[in-house]
Amino acid sequence: MRQLNGSICLLEARWRRLLLILALLPALLTLNSCGGGSSAAPTAPTITASCAASSVAVNGTVQCTATILNLSSTLVNWQAGGVASGNSTFGTIDANGLYTAPKAVPTNNIVTITAIAQAQTTLTATASVTILQPTKINSVVCVDPASQASTLTVASSKSLACTALTSQDIQVPVFWQVNGNSIPISPTLGIGTMTAQGNYRAPLIPPAVGTITITAVSQVDSTQTMSVTVTDTFGNAVLQGSYAFSTSGRQTSTSGFFSRVGSFVADGNGGLTGGLEDVNPQPSGITQEPIAFSGSYSIGPDGRGTMQFCEPSNSNSCTSPTTQFRVVVISPQQARIIDFQGGSTANGEIDLQPDISVFNTSSVIGTYTFSFSGFSSATSEESAVGEFAADGLPDQTTGLAKITSGELDINNGGVITPQVGITSGTYSVNSNGRGTATLVTSGLTLNLAFYMVSASRAKFLETDSSPILAGDSFKQQSLVPWGASALSGSVVLGTAGSGPSNGIADLASFTASATSGANGSVTAASIDENSAGTISSSSSLAGTYAFDSSGNGRGTLGIPGHSYVFYMIAPAPAASAVVQEITAGIVAHGSMLQQQPPSGSSFTAASFIGSYAFDLSGLVGTGEEDTVGQLTADGDPTNISPGMITSGTLDINNFGALQAAQANTGTYDASIATSGRTTMSLTPTGGTPHGFVLYFVSPTAILGLGTDSTGPTTAEITKQF
Repeated sequence: MRQLNGSICLLEARWRRLLLILALLPALLTLNSCGGGSSAAPTAPTITASCAASSVAVNGTVQCTATILNLSSTLVNWQAGGVASGNSTFGTIDANGLYTAPKAVPTNNIVTITAIAQAQTTLTATASVTILQPTKINSVVCVDPASQASTLTVASSKSLACTALTSQDIQVPVFWQVNGNSIPISPTLGIGTMTAQGNYRAPLIPPAVGTITITAVSQVDSTQTMSVTVTDTFGNAVLQGSYAFSTSGRQTSTSGFFSRVGSFVADGNGGLTGGLEDVNPQPSGITQEPIAFSGSYSIGPDGRGTMQFCEPSNSNSCTSPTTQFRVVVISPQQARIIDFQGGSTANGEIDLQPDISVFNTSSVIGTYTFSFSGFSSATSEESAVGEFAADGLPDQTTGLAKITSGELDINNGGVITPQVGITSGTYSVNSNGRGTATLVTSGLTLNLAFYMVSASRAKFLETDSSPILAGDSFKQQSLVPWGASALSGSVVLGTAGSGPSNGIADLASFTASATSGANGSVTAASIDENSAGTISSSSSLAGTYAFDSSGNGRGTLGIPGHSYVFYMIAPAPAASAVVQEITAGIVAHGSMLQQQPPSGSSFTAASFIGSYAFDLSGLVGTGEEDTVGQLTADGDPTNISPGMITSGTLDINNFGALQAAQANTGTYDASIATSGRTTMSLTPTGGTPHGFVLYFVSPTAILGLGTDSTGPTTAEITKQF
C-alpha cells in the first residue's frame, strides 16, 4: 500500500510539470518573436498640410499641399473656412489644393485651410492663409450712375461712381483725393465733393480750367496711386431756385419798344414752374395780367442753353411753347437771356432771388436808385434816371406803403428835363415777389409792375400804354449826404442809345479825384464811340464832376464833347452809379463802375483767361441785334504775341434772323493799357471779323464796344470760370 501511494504521488508531480510548461509556452513563443529574426509591429499614419504662401491678396491664388504617411491612400479632401471646397466668403479650393481667395476680405481675414484624408476621415491637418487687400492699382474707372456708362465728363451737380481696379478688375481699397485735397473736401474750393466710397459730385460751376484730378491712393500701400482727369461741365442743375428776369428790345414788325419782366422757379432738372410775367405791349390774344406760364430749359456743357415759355399756362408741363429764348449761364446766381424768335429781338438777364422771405411790402424800405429806358412814343426813345424813397410802412387798410420823395432826370428824344421831383407814390408787394407801384410827379404818373430780386434790387416795367419804360432799381449803399469822395479812383463808363444818325454807343475810362466840397476832377480820360458805324477815339482828356448840394447822390459829369447826369448806388472803393447822357441830340443811358484791378495792380493779358459768358446788344442798320454765347481766352502769358480767343460759340438774333451755335475764334491785344483798355477781334467760321474795344472793370467783368461800320453794339463779357 505504501508503494502504491508513492507511485501515485510521482505521477501527480509529472502532470504538474507538464501543465507548467503548457502555461509558459505562449510567453516563450512571444520571447522567441522578439529575438533575432523576428518582425516589428505597424506604425500609426500621419498627415501634414501647408500652403506656398502665408498670405494672398483678394481673388489671388496660392497652392496648398498635404502629405500623408503610413496610410494606404494619400488622397485628401479640402476645406476653406470649414466649408468643403470653400465658398465666396472664405475663398475656394479645388481637388488639387489650389486655393483662390475671395473677392473681398472676410470679417476674419485669416482663413483656415483643412486637408482631410480620404482613407481615414479622422485624420486631418490645417494651414492658415491671411487675406490681404489688393494694392497695385491698374486703372481708375468712373461710371455715370444714371446710364452705367464709363465716362470722365460730368455736368453740374451730377455724380460719378469711381473705382480703383487691379489688372484683373479687382477693386482696390483706396483713399480718394480731388486736386490733391483729401476728403472731406470744403465746398469753398469749388472742385466738388467726394465720398470715401468713391462717389464724386461736380460743383454747379466748373472749376478753373474746367477739369479736376481724381487720385486713388491704396489703403495698404500709399506708394500705389493712380489719377484720372475729369472734365466738369455746365448742366441743368446750375439753375435751381427762384429767379427774376427781364428783357427789353424791339418788335421786328414795327421796330417799337418791347419788354417783359417776371419770375419763375427752375427745378434744376429742366423744368420751369410758377412762372409769372408782365409784358408790354401785351401779347396778342392774351388778356391775363400778369401772365402765368410754365416752361422748360436746357443748359449745355459750355453754359449756353435754351429756354421756352408756354403763355398763358398754369400747368407744370410746356409742350407747345409760345416764346423761345437763348441763354448763357454766368453762375447759379445769374444768366444772360435773349429772345430767339422771328417776332422780336430783346436782351436781358436772369437773377437768382436768394431769399423769398423778403417778398413783402415792409422789405422795400430806404432810398433806391433807378434807371429806366424805352420809348415815349412809337419812334422816340426815352431815358429816365433817378431815385425814390420808400417808407416800408404798409397801410393797415389798403396794404399800400408810400413813396415819400425822390427825383428823376428825363431825356425824351434829346429833350432834357432835369431834376423832376417825385411828389408822392405808393407800392405793395405780394408773397410771390411781384409788386406794383406808382411814381407821381407834377407832370406825369408812372404806373409800374416790378419783381423783387432781393430787398436791395427789383426789376421794373411801366404798364402804361405810352410811354413804355423798363429797368432796374438798386438800394443806395450809403448814408446821405453823398460827396465827391464817393466817386474816386479809376472808373469805367458805358452808355448806349440813339444819336443824330441812329444808334450810338460809348465806352470811356477816367480817374476821378475829389477836389473841394462836392466837386471833383476827371483826368486821364479816354473815350471810344461808335455813332451809326462811325468810329472815333479820344484820349488824355480832362473834365470835372460835381455832386448836388442836396447830398442825395445825384451829380453831373463833363468830359470834352460829352455831358452826363448820374445817381450813385454805392461809394468808393467799389463805386457804382446809373448814368444818363445829356449831350445835345443824344438819348443814351448806362452805368459807371469803379475798376477793380487784380490785387490792386494793373490789368495784364493774364487778366483775360478762362471761360466767359458773352452778351451783346445794339442797333445794326435799321434793326436790333442781340447775341449770347461763350468765349474761351488763353490769357497769353508771353505778352508778346496776340492773346487768343481759342474757341467761342454764339447764338444770334439779328432783328429776327436767327443764327444758332455760330463758331468763333479770335485774338486780342495782350498789351492792356493802364486804363484797362484793349482791343479784340472775333471771326465766325467762314465769316468776316468783328472788332471790339474792351475796357476791363475787373478780371471777371469786361465791357465791350463793337467797332463795326454796320452800327454800334455793346457787350458784357463776364467770367464763368
